Amino acid sequence: MVEAGLAKATVAISSYRHTSPGAEAIGLRTQGLRYDNIDEARLPRVAEDFLVASRTNEWDRDGALSVMDYFADPMIATFGRLDQDSFLEGRTYALPQPNPIGMELGESVLRRRSVRLFTGDSMSASDLAALLIYTAGVTGEAEVPLTTGAHEKYYFRAAPSGGGLYPVELYVAVINVNGLPKGVYRYSPRRNVLVEHGRAMSVDELAASISTPDDQLNTRGAAAILLFGATPWRSMRKYGPRGLRFVFHEAGAMSEHVHLISTSLGLGSTDCSSFYDDKANLALGFDGQFRFLAHMAVVGWPA
Repeated sequence: MVEAGLAKATVAISSYRHTSPGAEAIGLRTQGLRYDNIDEARLPRVAEDFLVASRTNEWDRDGALSVMDYFADPMIATFGRLDQDSFLEGRTYALPQPNPIGMELGESVLRRRSVRLFTGDSMSASDLAALLIYTAGVTGEAEVPLTTGAHEKYYFRAAPSGGGLYPVELYVAVINVNGLPKGVYRYSPRRNVLVEHGRAMSVDELAASISTPDDQLNTRGAAAILLFGATPWRSMRKYGPRGLRFVFHEAGAMSEHVHLISTSLGLGSTDCSSFYDDKANLALGFDGQFRFLAHMAVVGWPA
């Protein structure tokens, strides 16, 4: 009886679904329309094209040579100095000692839930330091030998990165953090400081780029928004289009760190990719291609 009911339901649904041979001429195309016309070759297939373009094959000599180049002394030295700032774009703020993460990992995993409504209370700078350091900070180092007999020091971080290239930089829009003016800052992992990147107006412009209504995601009551700024060619120079996949892998790993750390500190957090890209990139001074906002995580005290 159940199978017969499913069959009738399937026939009923199919009876009013339609495909449009002329869908390529329609200006307003919903995602459902695109799916219903998935066999229409004239409609652009951006996501599928990306998956095909970023495949790797065993006969890809270009890719193999590109990877081998990164084991040569010049590239080892170059990426050993990755994120060693040669100049300061703006005023810097030293971070205090991070608050300790006392909760056991398994408990953090079980307790983690998305929090979208916040009280508006301020976050301590030590809590923010914990979020930044344990998400994108330097957590280890090693001496890498060169063919000349010299050594280059490499720095490692809490979140994994394809080839150790770290194409995702962590920014923070400070809304209400003790001791920090409202503004946008870039986190410098090597020096463990915040570098001023934008003033209070940038935070307001960034908040205006979020498409989710305030009653569903209360960014006004949040303490900070962590921003994952991506520079894809830092990874793609070695891995080609495949490197863009690694960018999103890295942003996802960093985001998960944010949520587990927030849970351990008693804070609430949620992912947010519901933003208008052009407005968000403009607020951050990104061009949207060679550097773009890949993701956000909103953090604050749960309401």
